[in-house]
Amino acid sequence: MKRLAQLTWPRVARAVADGATTVILPLGATEQHGPHLPLGTDTVRAEALAERLAERWPALVAPALPIGCSDEHGGFAGLLSLEAETLAAVIVDCARRMVAWGVRCLVVLSAHGGNGRALALAEARLRQELPELAVWIPDAGTLCGVAVREVAAADGVSIEAVGLHAGEGETSELLHLAPEQVRMDRAISGYTGDMAEGLTRLVAAGTQALNADGVVGDPRLADAARGERYLTAQTACYEAGLTERLTAGHPTAGSAGA
Repeated sequence: MKRLAQLTWPRVARAVADGATTVILPLGATEQHGPHLPLGTDTVRAEALAERLAERWPALVAPALPIGCSDEHGGFAGLLSLEAETLAAVIVDCARRMVAWGVRCLVVLSAHGGNGRALALAEARLRQELPELAVWIPDAGTLCGVAVREVAAADGVSIEAVGLHAGEGETSELLHLAPEQVRMDRAISGYTGDMAEGLTRLVAAGTQALNADGVVGDPRLADAARGERYLTAQTACYEAGLTERLTAGHPTAGSAGA
């Protein structure tokens, strides 16, 4: 049992004394994910990846923060969002309390790309205000992008179908993690053009500038077994990255653009 919220304080104290001085903080979002996926898709994914990483590393998993910086999804019902400065402050405030009870390394694992600016602000503050805390904020795309593309390619799925948001990739993962929350009968193809260009447009003008239904990719190709392979591949990438940073003398190296 590594979920922080499910442990008593004596068990947490014992875990820290036994060497579990790393906490993984999952970051999600509450935002549209097309007509077929729930608003909490990123939170479900963040929690799953954090727990899988904790199975491979002596770490505790903090409760996921379910609201991120999501204003690029404005115009869709259900949106909840924070200013970047607000989310950064929450991360720093939590980290300060963690250090007080023995945490020496914080891994902030974000499953929502829009949290990037908040993560950069948080990382800068953490380095200045808590220099004794090793901080790793991996960029999911940079760290795991190749591995995800390899899984997709092995099944003949294009990167355009995998998509950036509510496409085949996220839909496959949710079919594995929470199939009861996926409405495949409502899955429709969205924007499937050049993804680099699409990302630029999405950041500049919002998701609706790409697709009126909020889909970037083609979720109709989703498969639960492939979703499991995506998650396994990403977990391996996170484990390798964390191992490299904590064993190679660079405990605070990393990118805040997750």
